[in-house]
Amino acid sequence: MVEKFLRYALYPLLLAAVLAIGAAAIHWNWDYGKVYGLTTLALVLGLIAVERIYPFERRWSMTGSSFLRDLKFIAAGVPTIALTKMVFGLWMIAYSRHHTPLLVGAPLALEVAAYLLVFEFFQYWYHRASHQMGGGFGRFLWRVHAAHHLPDRVYVVMHAVFNPLNALIATALIQTPLVLLGISPEAALVASLLIDLQTLVSHFNFDLRQGPLARIFIGTASHRQHHNADAGDAMNFGTTLAIWDQVFGTFSYDPEHRPRELGVQNPELYPRSDRWLDVVLLPLHGAGANEPTRTIPLP
Repeated sequence: MVEKFLRYALYPLLLAAVLAIGAAAIHWNWDYGKVYGLTTLALVLGLIAVERIYPFERRWSMTGSSFLRDLKFIAAGVPTIALTKMVFGLWMIAYSRHHTPLLVGAPLALEVAAYLLVFEFFQYWYHRASHQMGGGFGRFLWRVHAAHHLPDRVYVVMHAVFNPLNALIATALIQTPLVLLGISPEAALVASLLIDLQTLVSHFNFDLRQGPLARIFIGTASHRQHHNADAGDAMNFGTTLAIWDQVFGTFSYDPEHRPRELGVQNPELYPRSDRWLDVVLLPLHGAGANEPTRTIPLP
């Protein structure tokens, strides 16, 4: 009974909670940094508890060894993201001195929607190119991104398994629209909370159902399919919104679908995901990454 309730009610409750927290922080002028950090921590701990009690697939659950692997990537990713945000913060200060923000005075909801659509557009094409672009540059992009697909299990903490270079690029894609659109701190808080919710939920090892919201936000079932070891089935390149996948024909949603295996199609060609240094250096020498995984060709 509890599992069934969580399956259908948890996602709308989490979405409503995140939006309510953002609204409360804005209304009562709470410290946005603390609100963001504490909310994300609460989401991580709560989702971990649910997936440990009601795993979608026990063979995809976090283990002690996989958690230690994840910590290595987190330890490398956190300073990379922090440094990137600092650089973009300095750019934002310099940019604002000579440019009028595009969305200055816009309603909060419009700011959040515009930011997510712009950010997701660039993120979508970067992510899709990392999987599907051919040639030397396409292979390089895949080698950078491959670290995230080498694990053969997907759960909440695993979402942080990224090559530091990929973390740098992803952070730049998030920060650039903030600068160019002139997003207010309030809109940045709400958008950041939504992005964090979706990236955590999308790696959730639980049978979470979104209903109609699955066509707006990338979620558990759609992103689980993206991690399918069968490259021909690995669709859904959005990280927060499902809209651009629908526009460009790469959206697939079947909550009943259960991939046979997660990871990469030919794992023997790659270093093991727990060999951190080999995985991080993969873009430099390219051993084992002869071609990007492919679903449909880029136009």
